Amino acid sequence: MKLLKIKLLVDKKVIQETLNRIGISNKKTKVLYPSCYIYEDGEDHYLVHFKQLFTLSRPDAYDNVSEQDILRRNSIAFCLKNWGLIEVEDKFIEPHDSYVFVLPHDEKGEWKITHKINLFTLRNKKNFDI
Repeated sequence: MKLLKIKLLVDKKVIQETLNRIGISNKKTKVLYPSCYIYEDGEDHYLVHFKQLFTLSRPDAYDNVSEQDILRRNSIAFCLKNWGLIEVEDKFIEPHDSYVFVLPHDEKGEWKITHKINLFTLRNKKNFDI
């Protein structure tokens, strides 16, 4: 599994808050499922799809990360790079036609943000500060 190494250009909390508003949405029920998170390994930072977190956090996890998941992660990285929040080690990151929804900050209170991974459990493990 190839991780996408990034360099943070702003405070990590700003990037985390932004990632919390990017993903797959159900506009009818106003539910947003964030797609990506920051994974730390020592001094290095990586942008990872939530499915990649399963394989990083549990050695027995089933690896079901699809090409579409990676394309979506890369599209999100492209946005963060263009917004001046990160630099991406892979110079060939480009947008893709993957559907990525960005919830405007001022509408955040009107939506339910639902994570598909247990963030509380991850925060208690080494390298997970999400």
